[in-house]
Amino acid sequence: MPQLFLDSMLEHCLELGASDLHLHPATSNYLVRIRVSGHLYPFKNISFSLGDKLISFLKFNAQMDIGEKRKPQSGQYERVLRNQKASLRVSTLPNKTGRESMVLRVYRYAEPLPFLETSLFRGTAKAIFQSCESQTGLFLFSGSTGSGKSTSMYSLVSELTHQTEKQVITIEDPVEHYHQDFLQVEVNERAGLTYGTIIRSILRHDPDVLIIGEIRDAETAQMAIRAALTGHLVISTIHASSLTGIIARLEELGVSKENLRHCLLGISFQKIQALYCPLCQGTCQLYCKHLSRKRTVLYEVETEQNKLKRMLEGQKDEPILSLNKELQKGFCYGFF
Repeated sequence: MPQLFLDSMLEHCLELGASDLHLHPATSNYLVRIRVSGHLYPFKNISFSLGDKLISFLKFNAQMDIGEKRKPQSGQYERVLRNQKASLRVSTLPNKTGRESMVLRVYRYAEPLPFLETSLFRGTAKAIFQSCESQTGLFLFSGSTGSGKSTSMYSLVSELTHQTEKQVITIEDPVEHYHQDFLQVEVNERAGLTYGTIIRSILRHDPDVLIIGEIRDAETAQMAIRAALTGHLVISTIHASSLTGIIARLEELGVSKENLRHCLLGISFQKIQALYCPLCQGTCQLYCKHLSRKRTVLYEVETEQNKLKRMLEGQKDEPILSLNKELQKGFCYGFF
C-alpha cells in the first residue's frame, strides 16, 4: 500500500516538475503538499496511519533508523518511474507531539539544459562560459537555497567538456545530478570521506575539471584553492548573499587575497525568476502548460580581472552584468 501510493505521488511530481513533496502533520491527518517552480501547493490529505506507514517505508529505503522518531534524520535512495531514474532525498523532523514531518526532494537524472540557455539573457551565461573556457583556476557560484547553483555547475561543465575529452570529477553531499561521463564521489563523513580528504585524494587522480558541491569550511576552501593554483579548473558554490559577500566569505575561511588574485576566474550570484504567463496573466498556475519553462535563472557576474582585484581590496564597483539591470530588462520586455 505505501509503495503504490508513493509511486502515484512521485509520478504526479515528475509530471508537474515538482522539486519537493511534503508530509506535514496537521491536527487530525497528514497534509501532503508539493513544491512546483518555487511555490508550495496543497495536494491531498491522508490519514495518520497511512502517513506513518509511508514515512517508515521511505526511511527504510533511505537506510535511516525506522525506530528513531525523536531525532531529525536524513537519507537518500534511487527509484525508477516511467523509465525515468530519480534520486530521492528524505528528511524527517519531529514536531512537539513527537509525530514526524517529512520532506522528499526529487532529483531527476536528466541531461542538463545547455548552459547558454539557462538564462533568458545569454550575455550573462556567455560571460561565465568564456571565463572558464580553456582556463584553469576557480569559478564560484552563489545564491539562495534552491536557486539552481548545482544545476548551473553541471550545465556549465557539460558544455565546457562537450567537444573535448576531459577527466571531470565531482564531490557532492549527496550527488544530486547523475552524469555518465563524470566520476562522481559522495561525501561520507561517517567513513571519514570529507570534502577536504576527498579533494586531497582526487588531486592524485589526474583531474582536468573539479566540481565541488560546496565550499563550507576552511579545509575545503584551502584544498579548492590548491587545486585551482596547480593547473585545474575548479567550479564550486559558496554560501553568500551577494558578489561582495563571496569575497568576504572566502576571507572568513582563511583564503588569502594573494591566492585569490592568482586563481579567481570569476564569481556569480544567481536567483530564480518566475516568468510572466499571458494566459494566467501573472505567475503561471500549477496545471498551466502554456509556457515550456515557467522560470529562468538571472546571473549577476563579475569576470573582469581588474574589477575582481579591486573587489579584493574592498572597493565596490558595479559588476559588469548586474542583477538589477537584468531585472529591469526583463520587466521592460514583459518577461516578468
